[in-house]
Amino acid sequence: MGFFSKILGLDQAKELTKLGKAVTKIKEMLDGYESDYEIYRLLYASWMCKVGILDMIEKNGWLSNYQVYVQINGHLTKMTMMQVQMQTIFRLKNKVAQVADPELEENIDEILDGKEAFMMLDRRIPSVFKDDFMNY
Repeated sequence: MGFFSKILGLDQAKELTKLGKAVTKIKEMLDGYESDYEIYRLLYASWMCKVGILDMIEKNGWLSNYQVYVQINGHLTKMTMMQVQMQTIFRLKNKVAQVADPELEENIDEILDGKEAFMMLDRRIPSVFKDDFMNY
């Protein structure tokens, strides 16, 4: 079955579906931050951006003009990978910049780059949260 799914593009469709769901979850996390301003939301969102967006794009070699459908506010929206990054990573970085905490900005950048801050956060994130996010 694996051979035929690759030929038919089913693996690619599954990966795009995962990416679309990651965008939706990150959007929800960042929307939640707007109502309670808890820093953990920014940290979790950065982990989600790394695992659900950056790693997926790199793994699949999707170019910035590659398209995906994303569920936003109950509607399927067609987005390019550049728009996906704007709705997630750039939005996250904008919120972090508004906090005006250079140490937080540095940690978020390290998380997005997969450096030590990512490893530390990855160890601290509850497995229930990871499982919920990874098994979309």
